[in-house]
Formats: sequence, structure tokens, C-alpha cells
Amino acid sequence: MMSAQLQQQQSGPDGAAPPASGKQSQGSGALPPLRNRASESKSPYVLLHADTPVAWQPISEETLARAKAENKPIYMHIGFLADHLCHLTTRDTFHNSTTAAFLNEHFIPIIIDREERPDLDTIYQNYSVAVNSTSGWPLHVFFTPDLEPFFGNTFLPAPGTVGEDGEVCDLLTVSQSNLRLWVEKEQKCREAAAKELEGLEKFVQEGALPIARTFNATAMSDSDLEVDLDHVELAVSRIAKLFDPVHGGFGQPGEPKFPNPARLSFLLRLRECPVTVRDIIGGDEDVEKATRMALQTLNKMKNSGLRDHIGEGFMRMSSTSDWNMPHFEKMVGDNALLLGVYLDAWLGNRQGAKLTSEDEFADVVLGLADYLVSPVIQQENGGFVSSEAAYSYYRKGEQHMTNGAFYLWTRREFDDVIGPEASNIAAAYWNVQEDGNVPQDRDPSDEFINQNILSAGNDANELSTQHGLPVEEIHQIISSAKENLLARRDKERVRPPRDTKIIVGINGMVISALSRTQAAAEAVGHSNDKEYIRHAEKAAQFIMDNLWLNDANTADADGDEARHKNWCSGPGNRVLHRYWNNGPSETLAFADDYAFLIEGLLDLYEATCSKPWLKWAQDLQETQNRLFYDSPSPVDAIQTRRRAYSGGFYSTELQTISNNIPRLKSGMDILIPSVNAVSASNLYRLGSLFDEPRYKQMALETIKAFEPELMEHHWIHQSLLAGAITAKLGVEEVRVEAHLGKELAQSRLAHLRLRARGRTRALIELQ
Repeated sequence: MMSAQLQQQQSGPDGAAPPASGKQSQGSGALPPLRNRASESKSPYVLLHADTPVAWQPISEETLARAKAENKPIYMHIGFLADHLCHLTTRDTFHNSTTAAFLNEHFIPIIIDREERPDLDTIYQNYSVAVNSTSGWPLHVFFTPDLEPFFGNTFLPAPGTVGEDGEVCDLLTVSQSNLRLWVEKEQKCREAAAKELEGLEKFVQEGALPIARTFNATAMSDSDLEVDLDHVELAVSRIAKLFDPVHGGFGQPGEPKFPNPARLSFLLRLRECPVTVRDIIGGDEDVEKATRMALQTLNKMKNSGLRDHIGEGFMRMSSTSDWNMPHFEKMVGDNALLLGVYLDAWLGNRQGAKLTSEDEFADVVLGLADYLVSPVIQQENGGFVSSEAAYSYYRKGEQHMTNGAFYLWTRREFDDVIGPEASNIAAAYWNVQEDGNVPQDRDPSDEFINQNILSAGNDANELSTQHGLPVEEIHQIISSAKENLLARRDKERVRPPRDTKIIVGINGMVISALSRTQAAAEAVGHSNDKEYIRHAEKAAQFIMDNLWLNDANTADADGDEARHKNWCSGPGNRVLHRYWNNGPSETLAFADDYAFLIEGLLDLYEATCSKPWLKWAQDLQETQNRLFYDSPSPVDAIQTRRRAYSGGFYSTELQTISNNIPRLKSGMDILIPSVNAVSASNLYRLGSLFDEPRYKQMALETIKAFEPELMEHHWIHQSLLAGAITAKLGVEEVRVEAHLGKELAQSRLAHLRLRARGRTRALIELQ
């Protein structure tokens, strides 16, 4: 708890700054005063802070050197544009002149966009969990000048905030206490921070068990894997214990709920596995249980307040178990992954051989796809933005943005838009109440008085019986009401701010989802020919032209040129930059950017049979291997803090501005599939497509690297377990012979593309 951290520190007079240490005084006159450098960033979130009085610095060698020279502790803020609490912190805390002056005088303030530096966010969120049992945004972390953390917490209210028990801790209070600790007990503070860093180093040891072999030794085989299909059964059993049988979803009662597309995808894919796999993991009955958990969750989510029933798309999370109290930000990557999951649910759950737009989940799939290619999400240049914010102005001309304003309706406005005849039916359908439908205990700040969050509370068949009207007429009333509400919202409401970063990994997710959706949309006559494909290709081309750039400074992760040449013949010095916002970011792409873009390009190739996308996917894979792969080495190789020689992919490159920033390697699915799971799948597919055993060997080594975690914590490594299935069964190679004739080839491709995901698949076109 934060209070426990503060109680360990000596308190002084309220508001009084402790005296500066001798080291601070000696160094403080040597350097010019700090100035706010937020305007130098390309991150929309960081740029929002350019007019605050805090002297924000980037995280850089220069910034860290200054902290050491002045012996000042570092204050780091991590947030993102879409989050409402981050918006409140910027508005109420960072614009507060007293708080800003204190931070500027006694600390080195660093600001981080968590979408620009997901590595730092992951590391220090885990630190916050360790010391406070909390995580989230905004995140406040205090460090020694050597970047060793000694205090961390999440949202802190505005200065002067009064709670039930009097004033509560704000950032100024916390900063004063931390400065006092630093000035009066610097050595103890350093010692404690060094231990905290040791704990973080242990956290990143996942996937770090060395694989002892000599270079170019006999290839590993699937028989070398100790993890087997029985662990898939164990994972399903453990997931079932976390399942909410009433509302769907997973987690402990009272905890916030996230959609968790990685887990839902894993559960749905089991029914598409061969009989031999299904028998090992409990037979058809257990597989059906897994499928029901996924389908019930998807059903509850699509009818809940988590979904934007007017304009489509899902919010990031819900603070209630019934999904009806959302955090209103829409994350584009989450929606892309959910599109893929709902597509698999539609394809695998359809009635009969032919797809129809009346099938369960068809409306969600088509609505999500249309949302992702709308001008709100896809920019004219082809790239997809990263998010829409939770907060906005309720009407044009208002002075303050409020949480969820774009999505909320009073009953009076609802009736005015829909009209008296249809209003009662539409209100019953979406659970719109006279006094609002937000429970009082979920509205401690009275933000949502008389407001309604739309959720499909009543089935059309129930309303048909209640009102004595045909079901078709009920559907028509709801459809008309939706159109009218959307028109009113577009005309009078102000759309939430967008984070316009075109992030490589997120765009890869969208490219993948749209590529897979194309065939289903065509089958039901929803999309013009190749419409979604056109949007996917435009995004891929934008990334290739603008973010796949020459960089003469890149070096292979091993620093061994001869060995590097033996392992890969890649695309030279081209590397990906993480994002575009009025130019490419200085931040280079992380391993997950490569992994998700490669997956998107493989799905784009499967949808188009266009070889250039496949060739680029291979080039990207070679670069990812060079920069991030932890290749197993000879027996006498010595592990370091940044090299384990155990297989698998680190999230970050070998080089870093500080050795006190741990190097991550993770196989856990933190709601989205892990970078190592996606990478293993990509390597298996590329291995089949190019008949390249080396890729398949790297995929197997990647899974092997996480064996201890897979066997002990299988339920949070479910995507890697899917990779273990591929290791045991091999890739499903689907060969299409072009010489059979265009019509027959297209017929076979259409059948292939209308299948839900099961085993890892590779489409091989034979000439």
C-alpha cells in the first residue's frame, strides 16, 4: 500500500521542503535550469504536456547523466492519451504551479507515453504491483539517480482533494515525503532501491533457462519438449475455475474485467483441433465446455455496456462483473484482436454450410470491421490510429471534457431523438432509465447522474411478446433508433480526442483481422470486392514506405558478424521505427511490432496470394531474429543480465541507455498474445512457406525456452501452449495448385478462408 511506503519515511512540517543535500547543492549551479522539453516529442500524449509548468525531460543518456551530476532523484510519469485518469492528472496536477515548482527544483521529471515505451511500462507496472498490489495509469515512480526505483503508485488525486477522512495524499505530498527520505536517508534509500531492482531482474528471468548445445549441433525435435498436450487440459481446467458462469469473463469476484482476446481465442481454437488432440485434452465434452466459456463471454460482451451499440467498437475494460460500467477509452489493437475472435466464433458456430449475415456474431464482426476502416480510425495515409479517448466535450462550446460524455444519454434526450412511439421499446431494449442506469456506488464523484450507458438488456423476442408486435417490427424499430441516435451524436457531440500515433504492432493486428474478415464479408454480400483488403494493403504499404527505414547503426544482438552471417541473410540495415506521427519516431520498433506486423502480412498474403507481402514478412522476420532472438549458444557461454542464451525473443534490443533497465523476455499472455507465442507461430508458418528448417527450429527453441513457465503457469501462457500443439502436430500445410484452373483454385481458397482458426496454417501456392 502507498500509505505503508509513506509511513516508512520520516514526516516533516506540512508543505515544507527538506534542505537540499550537499551533493545537490554542489551540482545544481553547474547546469542551466531545466526547461519543459515535451514539445520535442512526436507522442501526442507527451505533447499534451508541453504547456504545463513541469520541466519534463525525455528518458535519455543526457537526462540520466544530469540526475547523477546533480545527485537528484528522478520522478517518472507514465500514462497514455486515451485514459481518463491520465487526463485528470494532466489537468489538475501537472498544471498546478506549486506541484510543478517542487518537482522542477528537487527532481528530474521524466514523462513516458506507455504506448511509445511499453517495455518501461511493463517493468514499472510490475514494480507497482510488488510494492502496492496495484497497477494502472497514470503511474508515478521515483528513482535514485541511477534509475533504481524506490517508490511507485498509480493515480493520485488533485492537490487539496478532501476525502471522507480529510485530505488525501496527492503528488505534491508524496514528492515531499520522498525527497525527505532521499535527503535524510540517501544511503538506505539506495540500498532499498537496489534490492527492488534485483526483484525486477528476477521478474524478467522468464524464459531464461539456458539451453546447452553447441552451435550448429543436431537440431532439437519436438520429442525434446517436456511440455505436452496434457498441459493444455490442465490450462483449460484452471481457466474454468476463473470463469464467471453468470456474466462470462474471467477473474476474481469484484475485480475489473477485461475482454482477454488471447484467452478467448485459445478456447475457441480447441474445437478446431484434430480428434487426437481433443481426446487428449478431455474429449469432445471438455472441448465443448471450453467453447461454451468463450461463446458465453462473447455473447455477454456484445450485449453489454462495454460495446458501443451506436457506432461500434468495444471499450477497454469494465469495472463491474456484468461488463456494464466501462472505462470508455477504445483501444484500436484490442478491437482488432476482438474482431479476429468474433470472426472465429462466427465461422465456427454458424448454422449450416453457408454463412449468412443473420448468423450469431455476424453483426459484431461486420460492425467492428467497418469501425476499424472508418475515417475515425484509419487516416487518409492508410495508417490506423492507436485509440480514442474516454473523455470528451458533451456538446460543442463546453469548457471541460468529461468521462464518457460521447456515449451517455439522458432519458429525455433519448426520447427526443427516437420519438414517443418507439421510445419505450428502444429504452427497454437498451435499458435506458428515467434516473439513469449507473449504480450510485459506481459513481462516487457524481459524474453520471441521470445518465445511461446503453446495453442490450432485453431480447427482441421478449419485447415482441411484451408489446404484441412481430419480431421483425421490433428489429426495425431498434435499427431505426440506432440510426437516429448515431445521427444526433455525430451532429451535436464532440468526438473524443484520438491518439494519432500509427503504431506498427497495432497496425499489424488490424491488417491481420481485416485480411481474415474479407472472405466472410464477401460471402454475405456485406463488402465490395476486396474492400477490407484494400484498407489492409494501404496500411501495410504506408508502414513499408515510412517506417521501414535504413539504419546504419543497427548491429546484431550477438555482436558476432561471422555467426550472424551464418544464421541469416536478411534485408541489410533496414529496421522498423515504432510509430509515425508527423514523421517516424526516434523510438525503434520492439519485438512485438515485428511479430504482429509479420502475422498481419502472412494473413494478408493468405487473403491475396500477393508474393511481395510474403517476401516482406520474411525480411522482417530476419531482422527480428537479428535484433531480438536469444539464440542458444555453446555450453561454456556465460549468462549476463541481458543475454540468457536460452532461445526465444527479448522484447527489447541488447543495447540500452542504462543497464538498470531490465531486458524483458515474456511468454505470458497479458490479455493479448505474447510476443513469443506470435513469433513462434510466424516462424512455423514461414518455415513451411519457404521450406526453411531453421525457422521451425527457432520456433521450437522459443517454446522450449518457456517450458518451466508453461508447465507451472500454463493458464497464463495459453498462446504458447497453442504453439506446443503445433510443435507436436506440425503446421497444417494447405496446398493450392494454380494449374487446376482459376475457378477451382479460387473455390478451394474460399473454403480455406472461411474456416475458423485451429492449427497453425500455411497456404502454399503451387505453380
